[in-house]
Parts: sequence; C-alpha cells; structure tokens
Amino acid sequence: IAHAEASGKHGSQNPVYVELNITIVKLVRAADVQDRLACTAILRALIDIDMLEDTQKTRITSQVKTLISGNNVTVCSEAVDIFGKLVQKKWAVIMSSVESEVSRCLEWLASDRSEVRRITALRFIEVLCVGAPTSLYSYIPKILTSLSQPVRDHRLEMRIAAASTLGACLDLVPMQDQTTRNPWLNYLFEELDRVHKFGTVEGFHAALLICQELVLHGGMYMQS
Repeated sequence: IAHAEASGKHGSQNPVYVELNITIVKLVRAADVQDRLACTAILRALIDIDMLEDTQKTRITSQVKTLISGNNVTVCSEAVDIFGKLVQKKWAVIMSSVESEVSRCLEWLASDRSEVRRITALRFIEVLCVGAPTSLYSYIPKILTSLSQPVRDHRLEMRIAAASTLGACLDLVPMQDQTTRNPWLNYLFEELDRVHKFGTVEGFHAALLICQELVLHGGMYMQS
C-alpha cells in the first residue's frame, strides 16, 4: 500500500491497485473460507489508499457487500467491520447506501432462515448505529421489534449479538430526550416480561439481557 501511494499514480494507472483488484476478484467468491478471509485482509489494506478514485471506491464497496452476503459468519463479520470503516471515511457511495443496507438487515431478521445472515444483520446494524446514527434514527422502532426473536434465539451467540445491538440503538438517543426514549423503554420493559413468561432457558436469558440494557441505558426511567 505504501508503494502504491509512493508511486504517485492514480486509478487504473496505479499498478499496485490493479494487481490487488485482480486478486480480490479471484478471492471474493471463492469457495474456501480462508481465501475469502484473505480477500477481507486485502480490502482492509486497500481502503487506506488516499488516491482511490470514485470508480474504485464503488468497486470496493460492491466487493465488501458481496462478502457481507456470504455464508460464513467470520467472513461476514470481517466484511461488516470494513463497511463500518468506510462509513467512518464517509465515502459518498457508502453513505448513499446506508438506508438500503438497514432495510436489507431488517429483511434478513424478519424472514431469512440463515443464521449467518441474521447474526450478520445484527452486527451490521450495530456498526451503523455507531458510524451513521442520523441515518439509523428513524429505523429504531422497527429495529427494536425485530430484535424480539433473536434475543431469545436458541444460539447463545445470537442472543448476545441481539443484546449488543439493542444497546447500540439505545445509545442513539440522549438521556434528556425522554419523549423519544420512554416509549422505546416502555416497549422493552413489556418485552422483558413477555420473554420471561416463555419459561425456557433462552427466555430467562433474554429477560436478563434486556434487563441489563435497561439498567445500562434506562437512566431515571428505571428508578420510576
């Protein structure tokens, strides 16, 4: 990457970028997980090149999204993390796609039977809460209701991810904004009681996870 920047050549003129892109194209849809992880490592380094042009940024964004849609949770998590870094860089092509990605995450949580996609959606929403809070704000009610199932999922990893996403959502609204916060907290308090009544290990754990987030983010609400 340092050699690429030192060359002073941009876009298709930069031989290092050209070579790396050829490798990425070969690896991004590879059957072997290690190949796709290698692809995420290359992309992670590639996004730090300051001289990338818009067409290159668009291509990289597409490649990252392809990895996010994969079938291995480790690869998907790495790709989500890269997407989060691109959000921090505020690439135009990334910022314009945030809302469509949130919609895709909600769709995966609502109807997709793939556990990998559901847990990827949870991690993706959490990353976007941190990197693009303004874009996420209007989606919070939908996100909260979509967490009802994963927070009591049979997989521990799914439940933990759902609770972490819940906390990230609650972080978006200042403690002082009780008009907005209280309806969300009321919903969660009712959800806590509902999942507890399932009487299962997963339900009890879900109740504890929700309670934890209410204690951490509820402020004066929990004292009322």
